[in-house]
Amino acid sequence: MATYQEHLARNAHATANGGWNPNPAGGHLVPGGYAHHQQPAAPPFQSDLLDELNRTTNQGAIVTDAPDERFRLGFFDSTCLVLNRVIGTVFTCFPLCSPQGFHVCLLTSNPGTGIFNSPGAVMQGTHSAGGALLLWFFGIFYGLTGTHVYIEYGLNVPRYVIEGIEQAVPRSGGDLHYLQFVYRWIYYKKDTVLLSGVLFGISFICIGNMASNCISFAVRVLQAAHPNDEPSNGQVRGIALAAAALACVIHAVSRRGGIWLNNILALVKVGILLVIIATTLAVVGNGIHDKDGNLVQSVFMDNLNPKVAFKAPLAPVGATQAQEGTVNGYAAALLSIIFAYSGFDQTNYVLGEIATPRKTFPRATTFAMVVISVLYMVVNICYMVVVPAYEQSGHVVALLFFQRTFGFAGEGTADRIFNAFLALSSFGNIIVMTYTAARMKQEIAKQGFIPFPKFFGQNVDLSIGRFILYLRKKGWKLRSLSPEHHQEATPVGALVLHLLSCVVLIFATYNINADDAYDLLAGLIAYLTTALFGFFLALGILILRIWGPPATEPAKTKIYRSAHAGGLADDLPVRKTWSEMTGKSVYAWLSILCAIIYLVGNAFPLIASWIPATANISTSTVSWWVVPAVSWATLGFATLWWFGFLAGAKYRERHQQKNLVYEIRPEFEWAEPATEADSADDDDASMGPRRQRHGGKVLVHETVLFRWEGDENDMFGPMPSGPMGAFESVPLSTAQQQQHQQQHQQQRHGPPPPRANEDFDGFGPMPPPPQNMPQGYAQW
Repeated sequence: MATYQEHLARNAHATANGGWNPNPAGGHLVPGGYAHHQQPAAPPFQSDLLDELNRTTNQGAIVTDAPDERFRLGFFDSTCLVLNRVIGTVFTCFPLCSPQGFHVCLLTSNPGTGIFNSPGAVMQGTHSAGGALLLWFFGIFYGLTGTHVYIEYGLNVPRYVIEGIEQAVPRSGGDLHYLQFVYRWIYYKKDTVLLSGVLFGISFICIGNMASNCISFAVRVLQAAHPNDEPSNGQVRGIALAAAALACVIHAVSRRGGIWLNNILALVKVGILLVIIATTLAVVGNGIHDKDGNLVQSVFMDNLNPKVAFKAPLAPVGATQAQEGTVNGYAAALLSIIFAYSGFDQTNYVLGEIATPRKTFPRATTFAMVVISVLYMVVNICYMVVVPAYEQSGHVVALLFFQRTFGFAGEGTADRIFNAFLALSSFGNIIVMTYTAARMKQEIAKQGFIPFPKFFGQNVDLSIGRFILYLRKKGWKLRSLSPEHHQEATPVGALVLHLLSCVVLIFATYNINADDAYDLLAGLIAYLTTALFGFFLALGILILRIWGPPATEPAKTKIYRSAHAGGLADDLPVRKTWSEMTGKSVYAWLSILCAIIYLVGNAFPLIASWIPATANISTSTVSWWVVPAVSWATLGFATLWWFGFLAGAKYRERHQQKNLVYEIRPEFEWAEPATEADSADDDDASMGPRRQRHGGKVLVHETVLFRWEGDENDMFGPMPSGPMGAFESVPLSTAQQQQHQQQHQQQRHGPPPPRANEDFDGFGPMPPPPQNMPQGYAQW
């Protein structure tokens, strides 16, 4: 049986000889063998013209191209994405995590909360310095296991059969594609508008934005300028909108500029933590004095003395003595740490823009999380050196640290420094999430279940390079600026969608004070996008290990479509186990262990957030049940959205006789240039596995066709109807059935071949082709 690989080899041989000759004997290669008189497939150059014609005439197609190789994200860029997102900031000055309830802790923790606020919440939950450090150490395992789960998905999902080889191609979209890969049972049509994709897509569009960080940035800027003044809601919302719009404009006009800014802000965040460490070393060396001129003494042994480390710290005379930590308190403290380590999935959102993703992506993500884990532990130890344990409970420990070490600079100086640092940290979160979330929403738009998918899913060139070309046409001589170095297409429509959702949330919380507004918006992101969907992703790894992944379908590339038009391509999907798909990139036991730990870590806040508080310890105007209730209401809205799309599609099918056409046409290239040993065997299918170890394939172009077309059966008119008005089938005689079978065989395989020395139905012998016609067309 002739295979698709054999066709590729003959196609390459014919192309090298200047013509289209699938078979030296003049026949046509088909899955069942050679058919000498069957109409052959179109030549490759004609197929290219048809593809280009379809692309230009189909106005509903979404066409996207990957960045040029020089503009792709490297190791440093990918590392900074994770650093900038995880090392974040928080607004609330008094974290509300307590032994009496879990929900308050959830309100003050979100992906990107980082190291500035969580230590106070952890201390209030454990009431012991030793217990707090142990929980921070456990948080390292949560962060690293979650990183492993996302690396396993990123390297192995989605999957295609490319040139006969089943393989994974890393691409942008992260959770969207992973959920659709595992949970694909409920759908409108096969691989089209899946319920899992709609649930995540609509939820992410609604709350996956930077509204909370914009509010935090606005408040920190105002408090850095005027520490003693309470900012008004109008001032906060105005600055928040300006920050959101500025971030979107930066990423729209200069993709590289946004990446550079992200890298700078990530280094600033790391620098803040290094300043804390260096300041602590100065305290240990008796090099820092307080505002009264006295040396700032180390309290490390007072906090971590083995005799008192796991007991409630002694309060000073006149203060209320804290109670010992309870099981509920430790659980609430653990919840705060879980969210402090979240944000490691940012590289999965933009995986298609990373250079050599199979190498860069796992190394950069793992390296960033290791750096964060080390810095978190060291900074917490620094807090134990400078700030007494009884003062840490229920306060922003970083602020107390700066007040004790920089108090010599004058009254209010420490507060200004602290708020300025947190303002930069908040703006860093705005920059990184605008870049990554816009790519995610672009992938959501490509699924076709939101209005105007072409506008939100297409890249548009509004770059600085295009503006430079415009100025040159107007006569400006800008010789120092090269347009080609600054000209890139960006997801402008997705950035507009991102900004609109952010504006809606900022104004939806206008009547809530800035503290509670930040708590609410941050809690929604933490509960829904981090905990809930993270739970299903961890569960998905176990499902893939136990029940196996779905079969891999062939990628509809240009070569595949050309071969498929002539009946040459193999349409059969390839089925493998998850262990066979992942190969040596993932150890099975480690995969299962990490999935279980990450599953439990995300299941805990989903359950604990419904436990009401037993004591009124919160000054928040937001009720304890608002965050989980709004999160599940958002999921309910997404479910109604899917049913609404389903109802609209069924209405078009029944009343307008229109069917949905959804097709993805990707194009791939090797992630790395071929070596001399590889270049001679590029068309050899057996070289695929060896080439995959050199970087594998990457997605460089994608055309998504999404349109409604009329039913072709309408051209024959209505069928005969029965007495009840329903369509009624008319039985055929045996002779009619044989005639229909003969017509079907002729349509499929062409007319029967003529006998030797006879013409075609009396029309005379076929004339020879013109001498000046290309060889390919002459034979076709």
